[in-house]
Amino acid sequence: MKLPGIVLRNLVFNRKKTLPVVFLCGLIILIPAASYLLVRHITILADRPLAALDTELIMQRDTGAKESASVKTRGLVEPFNLHHFNTESAGGRLKEISGIYQYSTALVLWQFDPQNTLTVVGLDPADPPVGLRKIESLLMEGSRFFSNSSADEVILERHFAILFGYKPGGRFPLAGRNLAIVGLVDFMEQSNLSNAAVFVPYETALNLSQQKERVANQVFIALGSSANIGGISNELNRVFPGFSLISRDSLYKNLSAFNRLIYQGGRLLVLLVMPLALLLLLWLLKMHRLEFAGQTNILKTLGWPKGDLRYWHALDMGYLLAGGLLIAGIFCVILYFLVLPHLQIAPLLDQGFQL
Repeated sequence: MKLPGIVLRNLVFNRKKTLPVVFLCGLIILIPAASYLLVRHITILADRPLAALDTELIMQRDTGAKESASVKTRGLVEPFNLHHFNTESAGGRLKEISGIYQYSTALVLWQFDPQNTLTVVGLDPADPPVGLRKIESLLMEGSRFFSNSSADEVILERHFAILFGYKPGGRFPLAGRNLAIVGLVDFMEQSNLSNAAVFVPYETALNLSQQKERVANQVFIALGSSANIGGISNELNRVFPGFSLISRDSLYKNLSAFNRLIYQGGRLLVLLVMPLALLLLLWLLKMHRLEFAGQTNILKTLGWPKGDLRYWHALDMGYLLAGGLLIAGIFCVILYFLVLPHLQIAPLLDQGFQL
Protein backbone atom coordinates (compact mmCIF):
# COMPACT_ATOMS: atom_id res chain seq x y z
CA MET A 1 0.00 0.00 0.00
CA LYS A 2 1.29 3.45 -0.90
CA LEU A 3 2.04 6.02 1.78
CA PRO A 4 -1.09 8.23 1.26
CA GLY A 5 -3.31 5.21 1.85
CA ILE A 6 -1.30 4.16 4.92
CA VAL A 7 -1.59 7.64 6.48
CA LEU A 8 -5.34 7.77 5.78
CA ARG A 9 -5.92 4.33 7.32
CA ASN A 10 -3.90 5.38 10.36
CA LEU A 11 -6.09 8.46 10.84
CA VAL A 12 -9.26 6.40 10.48
CA PHE A 13 -7.92 3.79 12.92
CA ASN A 14 -7.25 6.56 15.48
CA ARG A 15 -10.53 8.35 14.70
CA LYS A 16 -11.38 8.90 18.37
CA LYS A 17 -8.38 11.23 18.50
CA THR A 18 -8.36 12.56 14.94
CA LEU A 19 -12.07 13.35 14.42
CA PRO A 20 -12.12 16.00 17.20
CA VAL A 21 -9.06 17.58 15.58
CA VAL A 22 -10.83 17.64 12.21
CA PHE A 23 -13.93 19.27 13.70
CA LEU A 24 -11.84 21.81 15.57
CA CYS A 25 -9.94 22.62 12.35
CA GLY A 26 -13.27 23.13 10.61
CA LEU A 27 -14.50 25.39 13.39
CA ILE A 28 -11.33 27.49 13.37
CA ILE A 29 -11.46 27.86 9.57
CA LEU A 30 -15.17 28.67 9.80
CA ILE A 31 -14.64 31.63 12.14
CA PRO A 32 -12.86 33.97 9.64
CA ALA A 33 -14.94 32.68 6.72
CA ALA A 34 -18.21 33.30 8.58
CA SER A 35 -16.93 36.70 9.74
CA TYR A 36 -16.25 37.69 6.14
CA LEU A 37 -19.68 36.50 4.94
CA LEU A 38 -21.44 38.28 7.79
CA VAL A 39 -19.54 41.55 7.28
CA ARG A 40 -20.21 41.36 3.54
CA HIS A 41 -23.93 40.82 4.13
CA ILE A 42 -24.13 43.67 6.63
CA THR A 43 -22.34 45.91 4.13
CA ILE A 44 -24.89 45.02 1.45
CA LEU A 45 -27.75 45.80 3.84
CA ALA A 46 -26.11 49.09 4.80
CA ASP A 47 -25.74 50.05 1.13
CA ARG A 48 -29.41 49.51 0.33
CA PRO A 49 -30.68 52.79 1.79
CA LEU A 50 -27.95 54.64 -0.12
CA ALA A 51 -28.87 52.83 -3.33
CA ALA A 52 -32.51 53.86 -2.77
CA LEU A 53 -31.62 57.54 -2.43
CA ASP A 54 -31.72 59.80 -5.44
CA THR A 55 -28.70 61.70 -4.19
CA GLU A 56 -26.89 64.19 -6.38
CA LEU A 57 -23.43 65.65 -6.05
CA ILE A 58 -22.54 69.26 -6.73
CA MET A 59 -19.09 69.75 -8.23
CA GLN A 60 -17.49 73.17 -8.35
CA ARG A 61 -14.05 74.74 -8.37
CA ASP A 62 -14.01 77.00 -5.35
CA THR A 63 -10.33 76.86 -4.39
CA GLY A 64 -7.61 79.34 -5.20
CA ALA A 65 -7.71 83.11 -5.29
CA LYS A 66 -8.80 85.00 -8.39
CA GLU A 67 -6.66 87.59 -10.06
CA SER A 68 -7.71 91.08 -9.03
CA ALA A 69 -8.17 92.10 -12.67
CA SER A 70 -10.79 89.37 -13.17
CA VAL A 71 -12.91 90.39 -10.17
CA LYS A 72 -15.89 92.53 -11.19
CA THR A 73 -18.60 94.18 -9.14
CA ARG A 74 -20.79 95.69 -11.84
CA GLY A 75 -23.36 93.92 -13.97
CA LEU A 76 -23.79 90.18 -13.79
CA VAL A 77 -20.59 88.78 -12.29
CA GLU A 78 -19.33 85.40 -11.23
CA PRO A 79 -19.32 84.79 -7.45
CA PHE A 80 -15.96 85.52 -5.87
CA ASN A 81 -15.59 81.97 -4.56
CA LEU A 82 -16.34 80.20 -7.86
CA HIS A 83 -14.15 79.65 -10.92
CA HIS A 84 -15.77 78.88 -14.24
CA PHE A 85 -14.67 76.01 -16.49
CA ASN A 86 -15.34 74.90 -20.05
CA THR A 87 -18.53 72.83 -20.23
CA GLU A 88 -17.49 70.77 -23.26
CA SER A 89 -14.19 69.73 -21.69
CA ALA A 90 -15.85 68.89 -18.37
CA GLY A 91 -18.64 66.97 -20.10
CA GLY A 92 -16.17 64.83 -22.02
CA ARG A 93 -14.36 63.85 -18.84
CA LEU A 94 -17.60 63.14 -16.96
CA LYS A 95 -18.78 60.73 -19.66
CA GLU A 96 -15.66 58.64 -19.14
CA ILE A 97 -16.43 58.03 -15.45
CA SER A 98 -18.39 54.86 -14.79
CA GLY A 99 -21.35 55.15 -12.42
CA ILE A 100 -22.52 58.63 -13.45
CA TYR A 101 -26.10 58.46 -14.71
CA GLN A 102 -26.74 62.04 -15.80
CA TYR A 103 -25.41 65.52 -15.18
CA SER A 104 -26.37 69.12 -15.80
CA THR A 105 -24.44 72.38 -15.60
CA ALA A 106 -25.29 75.78 -14.20
CA LEU A 107 -23.76 79.22 -14.51
CA VAL A 108 -24.25 80.97 -11.17
CA LEU A 109 -24.00 84.77 -11.27
CA TRP A 110 -24.45 87.69 -8.88
CA GLN A 111 -25.86 91.14 -9.45
CA PHE A 112 -24.91 93.56 -6.69
CA ASP A 113 -27.52 96.08 -5.64
CA PRO A 114 -27.68 98.26 -2.50
CA GLN A 115 -31.29 97.18 -1.98
CA ASN A 116 -31.23 93.59 -3.17
CA THR A 117 -28.28 91.47 -4.32
CA LEU A 118 -29.56 88.86 -6.77
CA THR A 119 -28.35 85.33 -7.36
CA VAL A 120 -28.97 84.54 -11.03
CA VAL A 121 -28.60 81.06 -12.52
CA GLY A 122 -28.26 80.20 -16.18
CA LEU A 123 -29.75 76.82 -17.13
CA ASP A 124 -29.55 74.92 -20.40
CA PRO A 125 -32.97 73.60 -21.55
CA ALA A 126 -31.14 70.74 -23.30
CA ASP A 127 -29.76 69.38 -20.01
CA PRO A 128 -31.51 66.43 -18.28
CA PRO A 129 -33.57 67.06 -15.11
CA VAL A 130 -30.66 66.94 -12.69
CA GLY A 131 -29.89 69.49 -9.98
CA LEU A 132 -31.18 72.99 -10.68
CA ARG A 133 -32.58 71.81 -14.00
CA LYS A 134 -35.35 70.19 -11.92
CA ILE A 135 -37.07 73.54 -11.51
CA GLU A 136 -39.11 72.70 -14.62
CA SER A 137 -41.04 70.19 -12.49
CA LEU A 138 -41.55 72.79 -9.74
CA LEU A 139 -43.13 75.50 -11.87
CA MET A 140 -46.40 76.93 -10.61
CA GLU A 141 -49.64 76.72 -12.55
CA GLY A 142 -49.66 78.97 -15.59
CA SER A 143 -45.86 78.86 -15.90
CA ARG A 144 -43.67 77.31 -18.57
CA PHE A 145 -39.98 76.61 -19.05
CA PHE A 146 -37.67 78.48 -21.42
CA SER A 147 -38.50 78.19 -25.10
CA ASN A 148 -34.82 77.94 -26.04
CA SER A 149 -31.34 78.53 -24.66
CA SER A 150 -31.01 82.11 -25.96
CA ALA A 151 -34.50 83.43 -25.29
CA ASP A 152 -35.00 86.73 -23.48
CA GLU A 153 -36.99 84.98 -20.78
CA VAL A 154 -36.76 84.65 -17.03
CA ILE A 155 -38.24 82.44 -14.29
CA LEU A 156 -38.51 83.93 -10.81
CA GLU A 157 -38.66 82.29 -7.40
CA ARG A 158 -42.20 82.65 -6.00
CA HIS A 159 -41.38 84.47 -2.75
CA PHE A 160 -39.07 86.90 -4.55
CA ALA A 161 -41.72 87.63 -7.21
CA ILE A 162 -44.46 88.26 -4.63
CA LEU A 163 -42.18 90.48 -2.53
CA PHE A 164 -41.31 92.75 -5.47
CA GLY A 165 -44.63 92.51 -7.30
CA TYR A 166 -43.60 90.51 -10.38
CA LYS A 167 -46.12 88.30 -12.20
CA PRO A 168 -45.97 85.90 -15.18
CA GLY A 169 -46.44 87.82 -18.41
CA GLY A 170 -44.69 90.88 -17.06
CA ARG A 171 -41.15 92.12 -17.65
CA PHE A 172 -38.07 91.83 -15.45
CA PRO A 173 -35.07 94.17 -15.89
CA LEU A 174 -31.69 92.43 -15.66
CA ALA A 175 -28.27 93.79 -16.67
CA GLY A 176 -29.75 96.32 -19.07
CA ARG A 177 -32.19 93.86 -20.68
CA ASN A 178 -35.96 93.58 -20.27
CA LEU A 179 -36.76 89.88 -19.96
CA ALA A 180 -40.21 88.32 -20.27
CA ILE A 181 -41.37 86.55 -17.09
CA VAL A 182 -42.54 83.12 -18.28
CA GLY A 183 -43.05 81.47 -14.92
CA LEU A 184 -42.63 81.23 -11.18
CA VAL A 185 -40.90 78.35 -9.40
CA ASP A 186 -42.06 77.21 -5.98
CA PHE A 187 -39.35 75.47 -3.97
CA MET A 188 -40.59 73.18 -1.23
CA GLU A 189 -39.63 73.80 2.38
CA GLN A 190 -36.09 72.72 3.24
CA SER A 191 -35.23 72.59 -0.44
CA ASN A 192 -31.74 71.37 -1.18
CA LEU A 193 -31.63 72.89 -4.65
CA SER A 194 -30.79 76.55 -4.46
CA ASN A 195 -31.34 79.91 -2.82
CA ALA A 196 -31.39 81.58 -6.24
CA ALA A 197 -34.18 84.01 -7.07
CA VAL A 198 -33.73 84.42 -10.84
CA PHE A 199 -33.28 81.79 -13.57
CA VAL A 200 -32.46 82.57 -17.19
CA PRO A 201 -31.59 80.46 -20.26
CA TYR A 202 -27.95 79.41 -20.44
CA GLU A 203 -26.87 81.35 -23.54
CA THR A 204 -28.74 84.40 -22.29
CA ALA A 205 -26.71 84.17 -19.07
CA LEU A 206 -23.51 83.94 -21.13
CA ASN A 207 -24.42 87.09 -23.06
CA LEU A 208 -25.52 89.02 -19.97
CA SER A 209 -22.26 88.18 -18.17
CA GLN A 210 -20.19 88.87 -21.32
CA GLN A 211 -18.67 85.39 -21.40
CA LYS A 212 -17.08 84.53 -24.75
CA GLU A 213 -16.88 80.75 -24.20
CA ARG A 214 -19.40 78.13 -23.12
CA VAL A 215 -18.56 77.97 -19.44
CA ALA A 216 -20.24 76.99 -16.18
CA ASN A 217 -19.24 77.05 -12.53
CA GLN A 218 -21.35 74.23 -11.12
CA VAL A 219 -22.09 70.67 -12.23
CA PHE A 220 -24.91 68.60 -10.75
CA ILE A 221 -24.20 64.87 -10.98
CA ALA A 222 -26.79 62.10 -10.61
CA LEU A 223 -25.36 58.65 -9.88
CA GLY A 224 -26.54 55.29 -11.12
CA SER A 225 -26.42 54.13 -7.49
CA SER A 226 -25.49 56.15 -4.43
CA ALA A 227 -24.04 53.00 -2.88
CA ASN A 228 -20.93 53.47 -5.03
CA ILE A 229 -20.45 57.06 -3.94
CA GLY A 230 -16.97 56.46 -2.52
CA GLY A 231 -15.45 55.09 -5.72
CA ILE A 232 -17.09 57.71 -7.92
CA SER A 233 -16.02 60.54 -5.61
CA ASN A 234 -12.42 59.33 -5.71
CA GLU A 235 -12.53 59.14 -9.50
CA LEU A 236 -14.02 62.64 -9.74
CA ASN A 237 -11.29 64.00 -7.47
CA ARG A 238 -8.69 62.33 -9.68
CA VAL A 239 -10.14 63.56 -12.97
CA PHE A 240 -10.99 67.04 -11.65
CA PRO A 241 -8.14 68.11 -9.36
CA GLY A 242 -8.87 71.32 -7.52
CA PHE A 243 -12.64 70.79 -7.62
CA SER A 244 -14.77 70.13 -4.54
CA LEU A 245 -17.76 67.81 -4.17
CA ILE A 246 -20.79 68.79 -2.11
CA SER A 247 -23.95 66.97 -1.06
CA ARG A 248 -26.71 68.85 0.72
CA ASP A 249 -28.69 65.68 1.46
CA SER A 250 -28.41 65.23 5.23
CA LEU A 251 -29.86 61.71 5.06
CA TYR A 252 -27.18 60.72 2.58
CA LYS A 253 -24.46 62.25 4.76
CA ASN A 254 -25.66 60.38 7.84
CA LEU A 255 -26.03 57.08 6.02
CA SER A 256 -22.69 57.34 4.24
CA ALA A 257 -20.94 58.15 7.53
CA PHE A 258 -22.64 55.15 9.15
CA ASN A 259 -21.61 52.97 6.22
CA ARG A 260 -17.98 54.08 6.45
CA LEU A 261 -18.05 53.07 10.11
CA ILE A 262 -19.45 49.66 9.14
CA TYR A 263 -16.85 49.17 6.39
CA GLN A 264 -13.94 50.07 8.64
CA GLY A 265 -15.27 48.01 11.55
CA GLY A 266 -15.89 45.04 9.28
CA ARG A 267 -12.42 45.16 7.77
CA LEU A 268 -10.83 45.46 11.21
CA LEU A 269 -12.87 42.49 12.44
CA VAL A 270 -11.78 40.27 9.55
CA LEU A 271 -8.15 41.43 9.82
CA LEU A 272 -8.19 40.67 13.54
CA VAL A 273 -9.89 37.28 13.27
CA MET A 274 -7.75 35.87 10.44
CA PRO A 275 -4.32 35.93 12.17
CA LEU A 276 -5.86 34.72 15.43
CA ALA A 277 -7.51 31.82 13.62
CA LEU A 278 -4.25 30.98 11.84
CA LEU A 279 -2.29 30.94 15.09
CA LEU A 280 -4.95 28.78 16.75
CA LEU A 281 -4.93 26.37 13.81
CA LEU A 282 -1.13 26.04 13.92
CA TRP A 283 -1.26 25.41 17.67
CA LEU A 284 -3.92 22.71 17.20
CA LEU A 285 -1.90 20.92 14.52
CA LYS A 286 1.20 21.12 16.71
CA MET A 287 -0.70 19.50 19.60
CA HIS A 288 -1.89 16.77 17.24
CA ARG A 289 1.66 16.14 16.11
CA LEU A 290 2.87 15.90 19.71
CA GLU A 291 0.04 13.44 20.45
CA PHE A 292 1.33 11.11 17.72
CA ALA A 293 5.03 11.71 18.36
CA GLY A 294 5.33 8.08 19.45
CA GLN A 295 4.47 6.84 15.95
CA THR A 296 7.18 9.06 14.49
CA ASN A 297 9.75 7.64 16.93
CA ILE A 298 8.77 4.08 15.95
CA LEU A 299 9.19 4.90 12.26
CA LYS A 300 12.60 6.43 12.97
CA THR A 301 13.61 3.27 14.84
CA LEU A 302 12.53 1.19 11.84
CA GLY A 303 14.89 3.25 9.69
CA TRP A 304 12.48 5.35 7.69
CA PRO A 305 14.21 8.09 5.68
CA LYS A 306 13.67 11.69 6.78
CA GLY A 307 12.02 12.49 3.46
CA ASP A 308 9.37 9.81 4.01
CA LEU A 309 8.77 11.06 7.55
CA ARG A 310 8.25 14.60 6.29
CA TYR A 311 5.90 13.25 3.62
CA TRP A 312 3.99 11.37 6.34
CA HIS A 313 3.60 14.56 8.40
CA ALA A 314 2.54 16.57 5.34
CA LEU A 315 -0.10 13.99 4.40
CA ASP A 316 -1.27 13.78 7.99
CA MET A 317 -1.74 17.56 8.25
CA GLY A 318 -3.21 17.72 4.73
CA TYR A 319 -5.93 15.17 5.50
CA LEU A 320 -6.84 16.98 8.71
CA LEU A 321 -7.02 20.36 6.96
CA ALA A 322 -9.00 18.90 4.04
CA GLY A 323 -11.53 17.50 6.48
CA GLY A 324 -11.67 20.83 8.30
CA LEU A 325 -12.16 22.72 5.04
CA LEU A 326 -14.99 20.36 4.08
CA ILE A 327 -16.76 20.94 7.39
CA ALA A 328 -16.20 24.70 7.22
CA GLY A 329 -17.45 24.75 3.62
CA ILE A 330 -20.66 22.93 4.57
CA PHE A 331 -21.37 25.38 7.38
CA CYS A 332 -20.55 28.35 5.13
CA VAL A 333 -23.04 27.10 2.53
CA ILE A 334 -25.69 26.73 5.24
CA LEU A 335 -24.89 30.21 6.53
CA TYR A 336 -24.94 31.81 3.08
CA PHE A 337 -28.07 30.16 1.69
CA LEU A 338 -30.19 29.44 4.77
CA VAL A 339 -29.24 31.91 7.51
CA LEU A 340 -28.17 35.20 5.92
CA PRO A 341 -31.18 35.50 3.54
CA HIS A 342 -33.39 35.79 6.63
CA LEU A 343 -31.35 38.77 7.86
CA GLN A 344 -33.10 41.12 5.47
CA ILE A 345 -33.69 44.52 7.08
CA ALA A 346 -35.87 46.59 4.78
CA PRO A 347 -34.78 50.24 4.96
CA LEU A 348 -37.61 52.38 6.31
CA LEU A 349 -37.14 55.30 3.98
CA ASP A 350 -39.73 57.76 2.78
CA GLN A 351 -39.48 57.43 -0.98
CA GLY A 352 -41.57 60.56 -1.56
CA PHE A 353 -38.68 62.98 -1.35
CA GLN A 354 -39.49 66.62 -1.94
CA LEU A 355 -37.00 68.98 -3.44
